[in-house]
Amino acid sequence: MKHEDVSEEEYGSFYKSLTNDWDTHLAVKHFSAEGQVEYKSLLYIPKRAPFDMFNKTSMKKNNIKLYVKRVFIMDKFEELLPEWLGFVSGVVDSDDLPLNVSREMLQQNKILKVIQKNLVKKCIEMITDLVNDEDETKYSKFYEQFQQSIKLGIHEDEKNRPKPIKLLRFETLDNTKPISLEDYVTSMKDGQECIYFITGESRKAVEKSPFVNGVKSKGFDIIFMVDTIDEYMVQQITTFDDKKLVDITKHNALFTEKNEDYEEHLCKRMKDILDLEKVVVSSRLGTDPCCLVSNEYGWSANMERIMKAQTLSTNKSYGRVTKKTLEINPNHHMIQKLQDGVKNSTMTSDVVKDVVQLMYDTAMVSCGYSHEDPSKFTDRIYKMIALGIGVECDDEETLPVATEPESDVSGEDVVDLTTEDDMEKVD
Repeated sequence: MKHEDVSEEEYGSFYKSLTNDWDTHLAVKHFSAEGQVEYKSLLYIPKRAPFDMFNKTSMKKNNIKLYVKRVFIMDKFEELLPEWLGFVSGVVDSDDLPLNVSREMLQQNKILKVIQKNLVKKCIEMITDLVNDEDETKYSKFYEQFQQSIKLGIHEDEKNRPKPIKLLRFETLDNTKPISLEDYVTSMKDGQECIYFITGESRKAVEKSPFVNGVKSKGFDIIFMVDTIDEYMVQQITTFDDKKLVDITKHNALFTEKNEDYEEHLCKRMKDILDLEKVVVSSRLGTDPCCLVSNEYGWSANMERIMKAQTLSTNKSYGRVTKKTLEINPNHHMIQKLQDGVKNSTMTSDVVKDVVQLMYDTAMVSCGYSHEDPSKFTDRIYKMIALGIGVECDDEETLPVATEPESDVSGEDVVDLTTEDDMEKVD
């Protein structure tokens, strides 16, 4: 029967009998293939994702039923569609396959491989039809339910990867309504050569990130990837439309600048104090004094969090966790003051060490990394609070303590902790 001879009600009725779904379908594709391989197929996309769609432990049947000359053969043949298209239901009827075909024969059958290739192509066409539909809500409803499937396809299906990439939608710094990568490239600012993105737990978690603030100050938009699978998916996308995808939470030469004065004094001193790969002068930071980044090919802070949360993980080194790079903002008054203290020796070594260590701890938290020793971090915070209010700390370590506040010309109290004369050691 041809597509023109079937009504929407008949398609809906057959879908319900095929899937036992109480609701109707979202999209349907009815077609026949002719040539070297002839077969007929009817494919459906449901309105909602099955609750056990990615449950590999369940013994569920495949959603595609295979027929040969209208004789049912099987519905447990996963090779008909890849896993990421597991939500598609339908039937395939071929006259070219033998009736007594076995599962083992099907796996080696060249005819079935051609059918499988064409089915994937038709499924992508069916999704693309939703994108181009006059009713924009159709694709938004589909994407809300099946975006993880699309991203899984990009991660696993190398042959068909370019097509699902165009189906992706993301919120950005400038857009709360999800847009495509194509839309992002079209709206790029003059002089912008890369597609900037950041991964995290939620939009709220990444929107105020120091990385975002710096790139925002340059006038560039940023893609927010806040789904867990985004971390895996984006590893398979290096470029789009000849534009390189750049993770703004990682070290990149695009965000650094040459400054011999800082490199000779503050950067060198901070690297000696902290166990870091390097300390560099940054051009990406807006109002933040510093940020902590992984190397370009290492894990992001979000990926480290995901990997550490793996319940059955036996790799306690967490694979690609490497030494971090600290980037400092030469335009921030705290960094300028610290540079002056190191360069001109107006700060004691103990003060420099405490300030640098606390600055590193704070950058680690603000950039999304989990602190290795939270108790030490809180101890440093309490010590700085004590210094600020002039309370003596009962601690074995040597700590700088504020002297009595001096009054400036305006009559306001000013505390200066930068000179050795204004510091004393407390038992």
